[in-house]
Amino acid sequence: MTDLNYQQVLDNLAMFVANPSAMPSIAVVNAGTVTVADQKTLNGSATYVPTETFAQQAGSGLPILSLLLNPSASRSLTENWSLAPVTDVDNLRRIRCAYQLVLGGETTDCDQCAKLLRRFYFGETDRMDCVLPTGWYHTGCKKDVPKNACHVAHYCDTYVWVMPDGREGLTRFTMTVIDLATGKPHAPMKTVVRTFKADGQLDNTQVTTNEIDWEALDKLHKEGRRPERQRTNVAPPVVNPGLFFVPR
Repeated sequence: MTDLNYQQVLDNLAMFVANPSAMPSIAVVNAGTVTVADQKTLNGSATYVPTETFAQQAGSGLPILSLLLNPSASRSLTENWSLAPVTDVDNLRRIRCAYQLVLGGETTDCDQCAKLLRRFYFGETDRMDCVLPTGWYHTGCKKDVPKNACHVAHYCDTYVWVMPDGREGLTRFTMTVIDLATGKPHAPMKTVVRTFKADGQLDNTQVTTNEIDWEALDKLHKEGRRPERQRTNVAPPVVNPGLFFVPR
């Protein structure tokens, strides 16, 4: 799954190098299965010729009784992954801005990419270089790709590759793209419940919205610490659906 994420990020990067005005194509891996099947066989055959003399045995190179064994073993690995393509326009716009900023700048001021991503990373704007690392990839033609490149992708005749010293930047940017694909801003959130009716009097009608907790955000900025993102803990299934082993 890591290789899938690396590859699609580099494929999009190669496309943006060739055309900075392109639209990204990102899919999030949300489920999958890996099946491993092992098979071992052992075939044997015996030949018994009691009528041969010793001279005949020496001439043919075979004794009266001969045993032939033919062992074999095989392993098959099957992977199936379910991909959810990112179709939300706001998420695509943020991902597009991330690629353009990593390449060195946006192609238009319509999106205001730097401001757009800073609004997404409310509590982490002090280290945007960690979110959008630069200088970790190389570009060129097919003949320019070195043999010791760790990861390679291309779009038409444009090639992008990552050397061993660029793995940290690739990993950080890949996590950023996955993070932007989820569309969950990095900011303290609180639930606000307002009960009202048309004339402004108290009523049973409730409107529940999730809003940014600006007081908590200001406090975090003053303390200089990054907020801990809220996570939903999901109970694991009784049987792991993502990995199956065939018994020997």
